[in-house]
Amino acid sequence: MKIIEGRGNIISEYSAYLQDESKLSYGDIEYLAFPENDNDICEFLKFASSKNIPVTISNGKTGIVGGAVPLKGALMSLEKLNKIFGIKNVDNEYRVHLQSGVVLSDLVRYSENDSFSSEKLFYPVDVTETSAHIGGTASTNASGERSYKFGPTRNWVRKIKVILSDGNILNIERGKIIAENYKLDIKLSDWNIKTIDIPKYKMPDVKNAAGYYAKQNMDLIDLFIGSEGTLGIITELELALIKKPENIMSLLAFFNTENDAFNFFFSAVKELKTAVVFEYFDNGAFELLRPKIAELPKDKNFAVFFETEITDNSINDISSIIEKLLNKNNSSMDNTWGGFEKKDIEKIRDIRYKIPETINETIAKRKQKYPDIHKISTDMAVPADKFAEMVSYYRLKLEPLKMQYTLFGHIGENHLHMNIIPKDHEEFTKAKELHLDFAKKAVSFGGTVSAEHGIGKIKHQYLEVMYGKEGIEQMIAVKKILDPKLVLNRGDVFPEEYLK
Repeated sequence: MKIIEGRGNIISEYSAYLQDESKLSYGDIEYLAFPENDNDICEFLKFASSKNIPVTISNGKTGIVGGAVPLKGALMSLEKLNKIFGIKNVDNEYRVHLQSGVVLSDLVRYSENDSFSSEKLFYPVDVTETSAHIGGTASTNASGERSYKFGPTRNWVRKIKVILSDGNILNIERGKIIAENYKLDIKLSDWNIKTIDIPKYKMPDVKNAAGYYAKQNMDLIDLFIGSEGTLGIITELELALIKKPENIMSLLAFFNTENDAFNFFFSAVKELKTAVVFEYFDNGAFELLRPKIAELPKDKNFAVFFETEITDNSINDISSIIEKLLNKNNSSMDNTWGGFEKKDIEKIRDIRYKIPETINETIAKRKQKYPDIHKISTDMAVPADKFAEMVSYYRLKLEPLKMQYTLFGHIGENHLHMNIIPKDHEEFTKAKELHLDFAKKAVSFGGTVSAEHGIGKIKHQYLEVMYGKEGIEQMIAVKKILDPKLVLNRGDVFPEEYLK
């Protein structure tokens, strides 16, 4: 195992490991480890625990809440755990067995090209950043565009291998270790048994990536999925695969008003049962994109991007449904971009990816004058019956302030990202106040403060809004059982004052 020691050496040669897509950067660490197997991980964790050295786990560094950014102590990169062991059939379900450092795009290529099956196989979890590593997506319960149909990572994890901070190894298979009411007994590899009291807070009935998964009679495997590396290190996984859809049709429909776009979406959800993706872009997104994409319509300021499965037999019926819904909501096929070919699909999807990219470019220019500002981006989801009210609340609070903002994202799951783009310190301060206000409103509606990005190091106060101090203390009690010296991913999920 390669270990780099000394703060100076790490900062000078390995600075890329000290930040992630959140742009947080600390760098006050003394060790940087690159394990190549489970034994390396166990030995390093035993060493760190014996000296009370916090260990931050790094995988693809694609997170945007600072989860992979080390505060102090040591950083362990799992990038060398990048083997795909193969595909097998278990009870008529195809599964791929792999290590946590495998890159998502490599898994996609492997699944589609592997000769194990006569059919092309498909891993349905489609996170925006395809350079993400599989272990990172499991530790955050990542989702993405296709989660409208297929759900988040949790739905596809069948087995995991987890290494605890004391070096114990757990092999957990879904359905094998189930809680009795709110008690979970875990037999360790050293034959000791640890008993966990499952937190009793109520999780929201929406897409959610905030805090520990906790339900009566829950499966142990779900405790680790989405725990952001604070309970143990996932080193291997078995993931379910499905048959790749025969064909996907991608469309980007343009509308005159937000009301037209929303009404089209509400109707399409009911009538277009083959839909895989629903995304939304508002007039703020168009304002950002028009300088880059000249062919965007000049007289349309709102859009819904959607994908649907089709076959030779179904394409005419599906097209007829879409045309009817467009016409009903003051649009048409003439006002819609569509395609079946890879190049057409990539052109449409590129618009989705260019929105956050352009936001970041805009902020980067403004940071030259005001270095401390950054975008304020919400990650909130609410129940379907509160969706329109949540959007109205965003507009009500933001319109009078005349700040630049855009609302876009996963409308299929009532999960839109509100991005405020402050131009100076005054707007930045106001935007932070609004973010907290929006979090409280989403929770009051029965929603979540983080639907897909997790809590990391930058959303502590929102977790408290959601679960209260008592809920956080219940999570800490779980962590203290599995990570008694509190060394794993220090600073992630929980504020430091809760760990004393």
